[in-house]
Amino acid sequence: MELGSDAGSSPVPFFTRKQALRIVELAQEPYKTIYTLAWGTGMRAGEILALTVSDLDFERRTIRVNKSADDRTRIIRQPKTRKSAASLPMSSSLELVLQNYIAQHWKQNPSGLLFPNREGTRPRARKSILKNSLKPILRKLGIPEKHCGLHAFRHGLATELAESCVPITVLQQQMRHADVKTTLRVYAHAIPESQRVAMERVSLSIGTEVPIGTVNRS
Repeated sequence: MELGSDAGSSPVPFFTRKQALRIVELAQEPYKTIYTLAWGTGMRAGEILALTVSDLDFERRTIRVNKSADDRTRIIRQPKTRKSAASLPMSSSLELVLQNYIAQHWKQNPSGLLFPNREGTRPRARKSILKNSLKPILRKLGIPEKHCGLHAFRHGLATELAESCVPITVLQQQMRHADVKTTLRVYAHAIPESQRVAMERVSLSIGTEVPIGTVNRS
């Protein structure tokens, strides 16, 4: 499946809600919480891996996004764009997952990283997440793994929101797209399916009712 693929552009894989749920069900910690965060917020991989415990506000139920872990060096740096920095809502189900993870699985480390490496010295590597957890799960579920990484949760959430007909401003704020054109491409991908479902719903009545003004002359 692909998201927002213009002519000439490469397909962007995304998970459906059902697929995301199955992946989370099969994952072990800390991957279970990482995947839940990815789907529940639409955060980018580097942003998730740069999260610290102090970024979680359980009182206000928000998640602060203001940094990102470099994919190659794992150095913490500024987020992708100014629009990327934001305070995202924490759903009640995500709150429970995060609280359980911190209480049962999280180990303190000097930087307070939510998902540190084994030594606790820097963020966990994205490649190790794919190799040790996500790819094996995808193979087990029979989900195509080519070009498929943590971004598939983000693109899946965007598609789910678009198909749920949320206002474009809400989708743009949640996904933190710097350019509204990116948000519009999500809708361009999702609308055809929603349009088909809507027309199928309407067409069920076609041919099953007697037209207005029709008289039975038999």
